[in-house]
Amino acid sequence: MTNRHPLYILLALAMVTMSLPALLSCNKDKDEDDSTYSYSTSQQTTLVTGFALQADAEVLASLDSVHFTVDYDNGLIYNADSLPKGTDITELKVTVQFLNGVQSAVFSITGATVQPDTTITYTSSMSKTLDFTGKTVLTVTSSDGSQVKDYDVKVLVHKENPDTLVWPKSWRRDLPGYRHSAIGHKAVKQGDLYRIMNFNGSESYLLTATSPNQGEWDKQRVYLPFTPQIQSLAATNDMLYMLDADGVLFSSPDGVEWASCGVTWYSVLGTYEDRVLGIVKGADAYYHDEFPHSDGFTADVVEDGFPVSNSSGMIVTDNQWTVSQQAMIVGGLDSEGKLLADVWGYDGRHWGKINNSHTNSLPALADATLFSYYTYKALSGVRRYGRQETWYVMGGKLADGTLNNKIYLSNTQGITWTEGDSTIAQSSIMPKFYGAQAFVNFEMLSASGAAGAPRRVSTPVTTWECPFIYLFGGYDDQGALLPYVWRGVYTRMTHYPVY
Repeated sequence: MTNRHPLYILLALAMVTMSLPALLSCNKDKDEDDSTYSYSTSQQTTLVTGFALQADAEVLASLDSVHFTVDYDNGLIYNADSLPKGTDITELKVTVQFLNGVQSAVFSITGATVQPDTTITYTSSMSKTLDFTGKTVLTVTSSDGSQVKDYDVKVLVHKENPDTLVWPKSWRRDLPGYRHSAIGHKAVKQGDLYRIMNFNGSESYLLTATSPNQGEWDKQRVYLPFTPQIQSLAATNDMLYMLDADGVLFSSPDGVEWASCGVTWYSVLGTYEDRVLGIVKGADAYYHDEFPHSDGFTADVVEDGFPVSNSSGMIVTDNQWTVSQQAMIVGGLDSEGKLLADVWGYDGRHWGKINNSHTNSLPALADATLFSYYTYKALSGVRRYGRQETWYVMGGKLADGTLNNKIYLSNTQGITWTEGDSTIAQSSIMPKFYGAQAFVNFEMLSASGAAGAPRRVSTPVTTWECPFIYLFGGYDDQGALLPYVWRGVYTRMTHYPVY
């Protein structure tokens, strides 16, 4: 039986384990490769079953753990996960394994940067180094001399840093349904559908798509029976919620037909499971509320320092320590109007402050954008990288009224935060913003020539899912709606995984 805990115990556990982030690697170890030797007898006489670089810490730590794929049919030996940018590959020692004993294995080097054109006979005790900056061919001759096989050997090096978050301008698209007259715009995900509500002061339009990168969104004019607070729009799997100008909460299953919920709120925080969470302003205090009420719900007074408005959108994720999902919000204004740099979590019953104020680099922010994505971390002792879930904060209004253009990261369940370095930064071509919505969408990518892939000694990946970030709208420092959808990705995820 798995023991799980409420939020306040979660925070204590997380503090203990925050130095041990869970690594979710999709890579196999070399020993786990699906090796296939279903070749003819003649082919087996020249079959290379393994290729590796020998350890050389001056070149790269754990160089001997770089994984190489052997493609017999196409005569290729290569490392699918390229070495870091700038790695010196002019003097490398190698180890080669064969299925059977061979008469000879000769490396031919031409056009290299340092090493003159030459041929080098491979032996298990070979001490000579190879320069892989040019063309390197390994010619294997069978033990009886009847068969000869050439392998083109490539040691690939990244031309750019793979651990970079990029937002190419060529990927930017117009905001669906955007009009110059629009004064409000909010995108949400309702079940499997993406919904956008646009408002220009007198007219409202609903746009619907099954993917954030859908070209044309279905568009429908909506005749709302109230003046909406568009930024309050929130969604559960089967219901949309939104406040009117007076704070009355309305609901709709489809975004077209809306009905009053019969409650008046100060603000909407977000949704959790099948209910929407909000704040009620009483005569002498602010209170938590939800709709519809869950069993045993009580409208508690908000905690000291809790954001009653202008926090980030709420995200809900699974957690390894708790039986229930954990919701999170960042920043906002408290009941005294103070701008906050705090992170609050919700476990379905209770709210608790998460971040450690002594190790917190988050600035106080209003209307920031919070989303769950990934970063990569080198696995100990090998040239492999593990994917770890990471929380991102972008945009938002700072205390001095200017807009934030830095990215802040947490891979400790929101407890500690760091400012992204130059590899994880908001692109200089992106405007500063607040109030944008972010979604992560997994899309299928494929390696070149994936169809009809040949037999290989080390099985490669031909297709994989890559998560892309979609950043919708937001507002500039003058409060004008920004008419773009930006698409971003952590570059390493676009490179096919190594198996």
